[in-house]
Amino acid sequence: MTAHLPKPRPTERSPGGAAPVALALALLLLAIMVVGCGGGPSDASRPRGLPPLTVQDLANGRPVDLAQLTPARRPVALWLWGPGCAICQSSATAVDRFAGRERERVDVIGLGSHGSPESAPRFVREHDMRSMRVLWDQDSYAWDELRVPAEPVVIVFDRSGREVDRWFGPFDEGRVLRAAAQAS
Repeated sequence: MTAHLPKPRPTERSPGGAAPVALALALLLLAIMVVGCGGGPSDASRPRGLPPLTVQDLANGRPVDLAQLTPARRPVALWLWGPGCAICQSSATAVDRFAGRERERVDVIGLGSHGSPESAPRFVREHDMRSMRVLWDQDSYAWDELRVPAEPVVIVFDRSGREVDRWFGPFDEGRVLRAAAQAS
């Protein structure tokens, strides 16, 4: 014979009732608010300026604090490149020429990583990069802070240092100029 327990009345609380469910829902809501819904980067989740990390200036070998590059007099287009990246190799000279031609409208800064310390200066020489400032992030710390998993990536910052556009792939001169114009 099976014993039948009476069903709880609607006003009674059953063991493990609504309190654990409410707690679970509250934690889920908190997690969504903190992490986001995964629908892509919102303006609030985008980095605000460059991280306070030291990288090397390839022109003079001196350390540079990335955070000091923004705010700036003009919008900044940060081109993240790697010496072994085929797209980077094929576009480096054009990016540098663009930087020289558009220096009154946007500051283009190259930030390289993912190679040996010797590969960075060689890359700059081979592509005759003289117009833009070229920096080297040997340990990829800045890339990690900027959430850049691979190259090439372009990130455009307004004059106050707020990120206004970002994309993975080739350097798009028109897109850089549109983002810089909106950021001015």
